[in-house]
Amino acid sequence: MHHVFPLTVLALLLALCAALPVPARAATSFLAREGDEVLAAEGDLTTRRAPCSTFKIAISLMGYDAGILIDETHPVRPYDESLNVAYDMWKQPHDPVMWMRNSCVWYSQVTTRELGMERFKAYVDRFGYGNRDVSGRRGTAGTDDGLTRAWLSSSLAISPEEEVDFIGRLVRSELPVSAHAQEMTRRILFVQDLQGGWKLYGKTGSGVRLLPDGARDEDRQIGWFVGWAQHGDGRTVLFAHLLEDEDDNPAPAGRRSRDAAIVKMQRLLGVAPGEW
Repeated sequence: MHHVFPLTVLALLLALCAALPVPARAATSFLAREGDEVLAAEGDLTTRRAPCSTFKIAISLMGYDAGILIDETHPVRPYDESLNVAYDMWKQPHDPVMWMRNSCVWYSQVTTRELGMERFKAYVDRFGYGNRDVSGRRGTAGTDDGLTRAWLSSSLAISPEEEVDFIGRLVRSELPVSAHAQEMTRRILFVQDLQGGWKLYGKTGSGVRLLPDGARDEDRQIGWFVGWAQHGDGRTVLFAHLLEDEDDNPAPAGRRSRDAAIVKMQRLLGVAPGEW
């Protein structure tokens, strides 16, 4: 026996379906490499975008090499109430481990100010970091903010391929800074243990998309997660994952990128079912 929905019920169902929110869209770029072998390649891997808080990796290397940062827990820097930051988790003293874990912008800025623009720019050049542009944006008073904001959806930009190359040099201790700086930076980038004897290291980054004319699109985010997975047997898989929102999505893009990348990496490493 066939049942026929009354037209009113059918119309109601169609209206409910139309009212459901449409999932926000995002373009994805993902590169994973083990040695010279590319394990996964997805999306646009060569166009440069702002590194956002993934640049904390570079700032960490600078700070440790210059003696401004000491070890995982020193220096502890007090929170300055005059900063009036947006996130409660930043309104407390921070050490290097907390700086990375909470992605605390003011701790980065204190470090770069102590370096000064001359040393800061020299490190970026020595690293060959992306487009090497730390000029920042011109302020209303005619002063540059490159020393404290060049990486925050501003002048500095790097591609997923370049992120992976940079991470690879860090993992192999091939960057032009001290061995101590590279070892400390690797330590404070630890994220979590994965199944199968793997350890995950990395850094998120969230920012806004830049339009072709350099203007900021405040309603569209980008989100990075870059790093590496290391096995007890010595295997190392480098990766960079980037989301670029095509719709307004209020959830932090860096966190969304990290969650998606972890799923892909687990599948790639064979410690979770499915294919990336």
